[in-house]
Amino acid sequence: MPYETNVNFQVEESSTLSNNLNYLAPIYFRMAMDKLKFPNVEYTLQTIVLPDVSVTQADLSTPHRRLGLSGDKVNYGTVDMSFLIDEEMKNYQEIYDWMIGSATTADEGNRKERDITLTILSSHNNITREIQFVNAFPTSLSSLPFDLTITDTQYLTAIVSFEFAYFQLR
Repeated sequence: MPYETNVNFQVEESSTLSNNLNYLAPIYFRMAMDKLKFPNVEYTLQTIVLPDVSVTQADLSTPHRRLGLSGDKVNYGTVDMSFLIDEEMKNYQEIYDWMIGSATTADEGNRKERDITLTILSSHNNITREIQFVNAFPTSLSSLPFDLTITDTQYLTAIVSFEFAYFQLR
């Protein structure tokens, strides 16, 4: 994996205790994709879920017991985003066209993956961290339930799931 971490596993006193005791609020974020290709999705984003990360343990079999060892493979869940659908469905069509184009185009010269950047903001709207999802591509796009029986106006939202190579915290 091209993502390198500098983790020191030696036993020693750490001086990396944070002086910032403010907690992360789930409402201070923004997302950026390729603005030339997908200009409408990022402006209507409502939620984004940071995926699960797991490391599969390696098994060491002994005559009397199987021991678990630290694994060597990192597994990531999907990045799920929900966004409001505009009246002309431009943002929905951007994701739809990306999915259909990825599945039906055999042109190896065009890159089908894009990097997605989630920017985390402080309570004062300052950037505190960026999370970059490298080589992301959509794998599912939710249905849109049109319904004449609804009495109050409820705007349609779609959920899109992305696979990616890895993510890095910057």
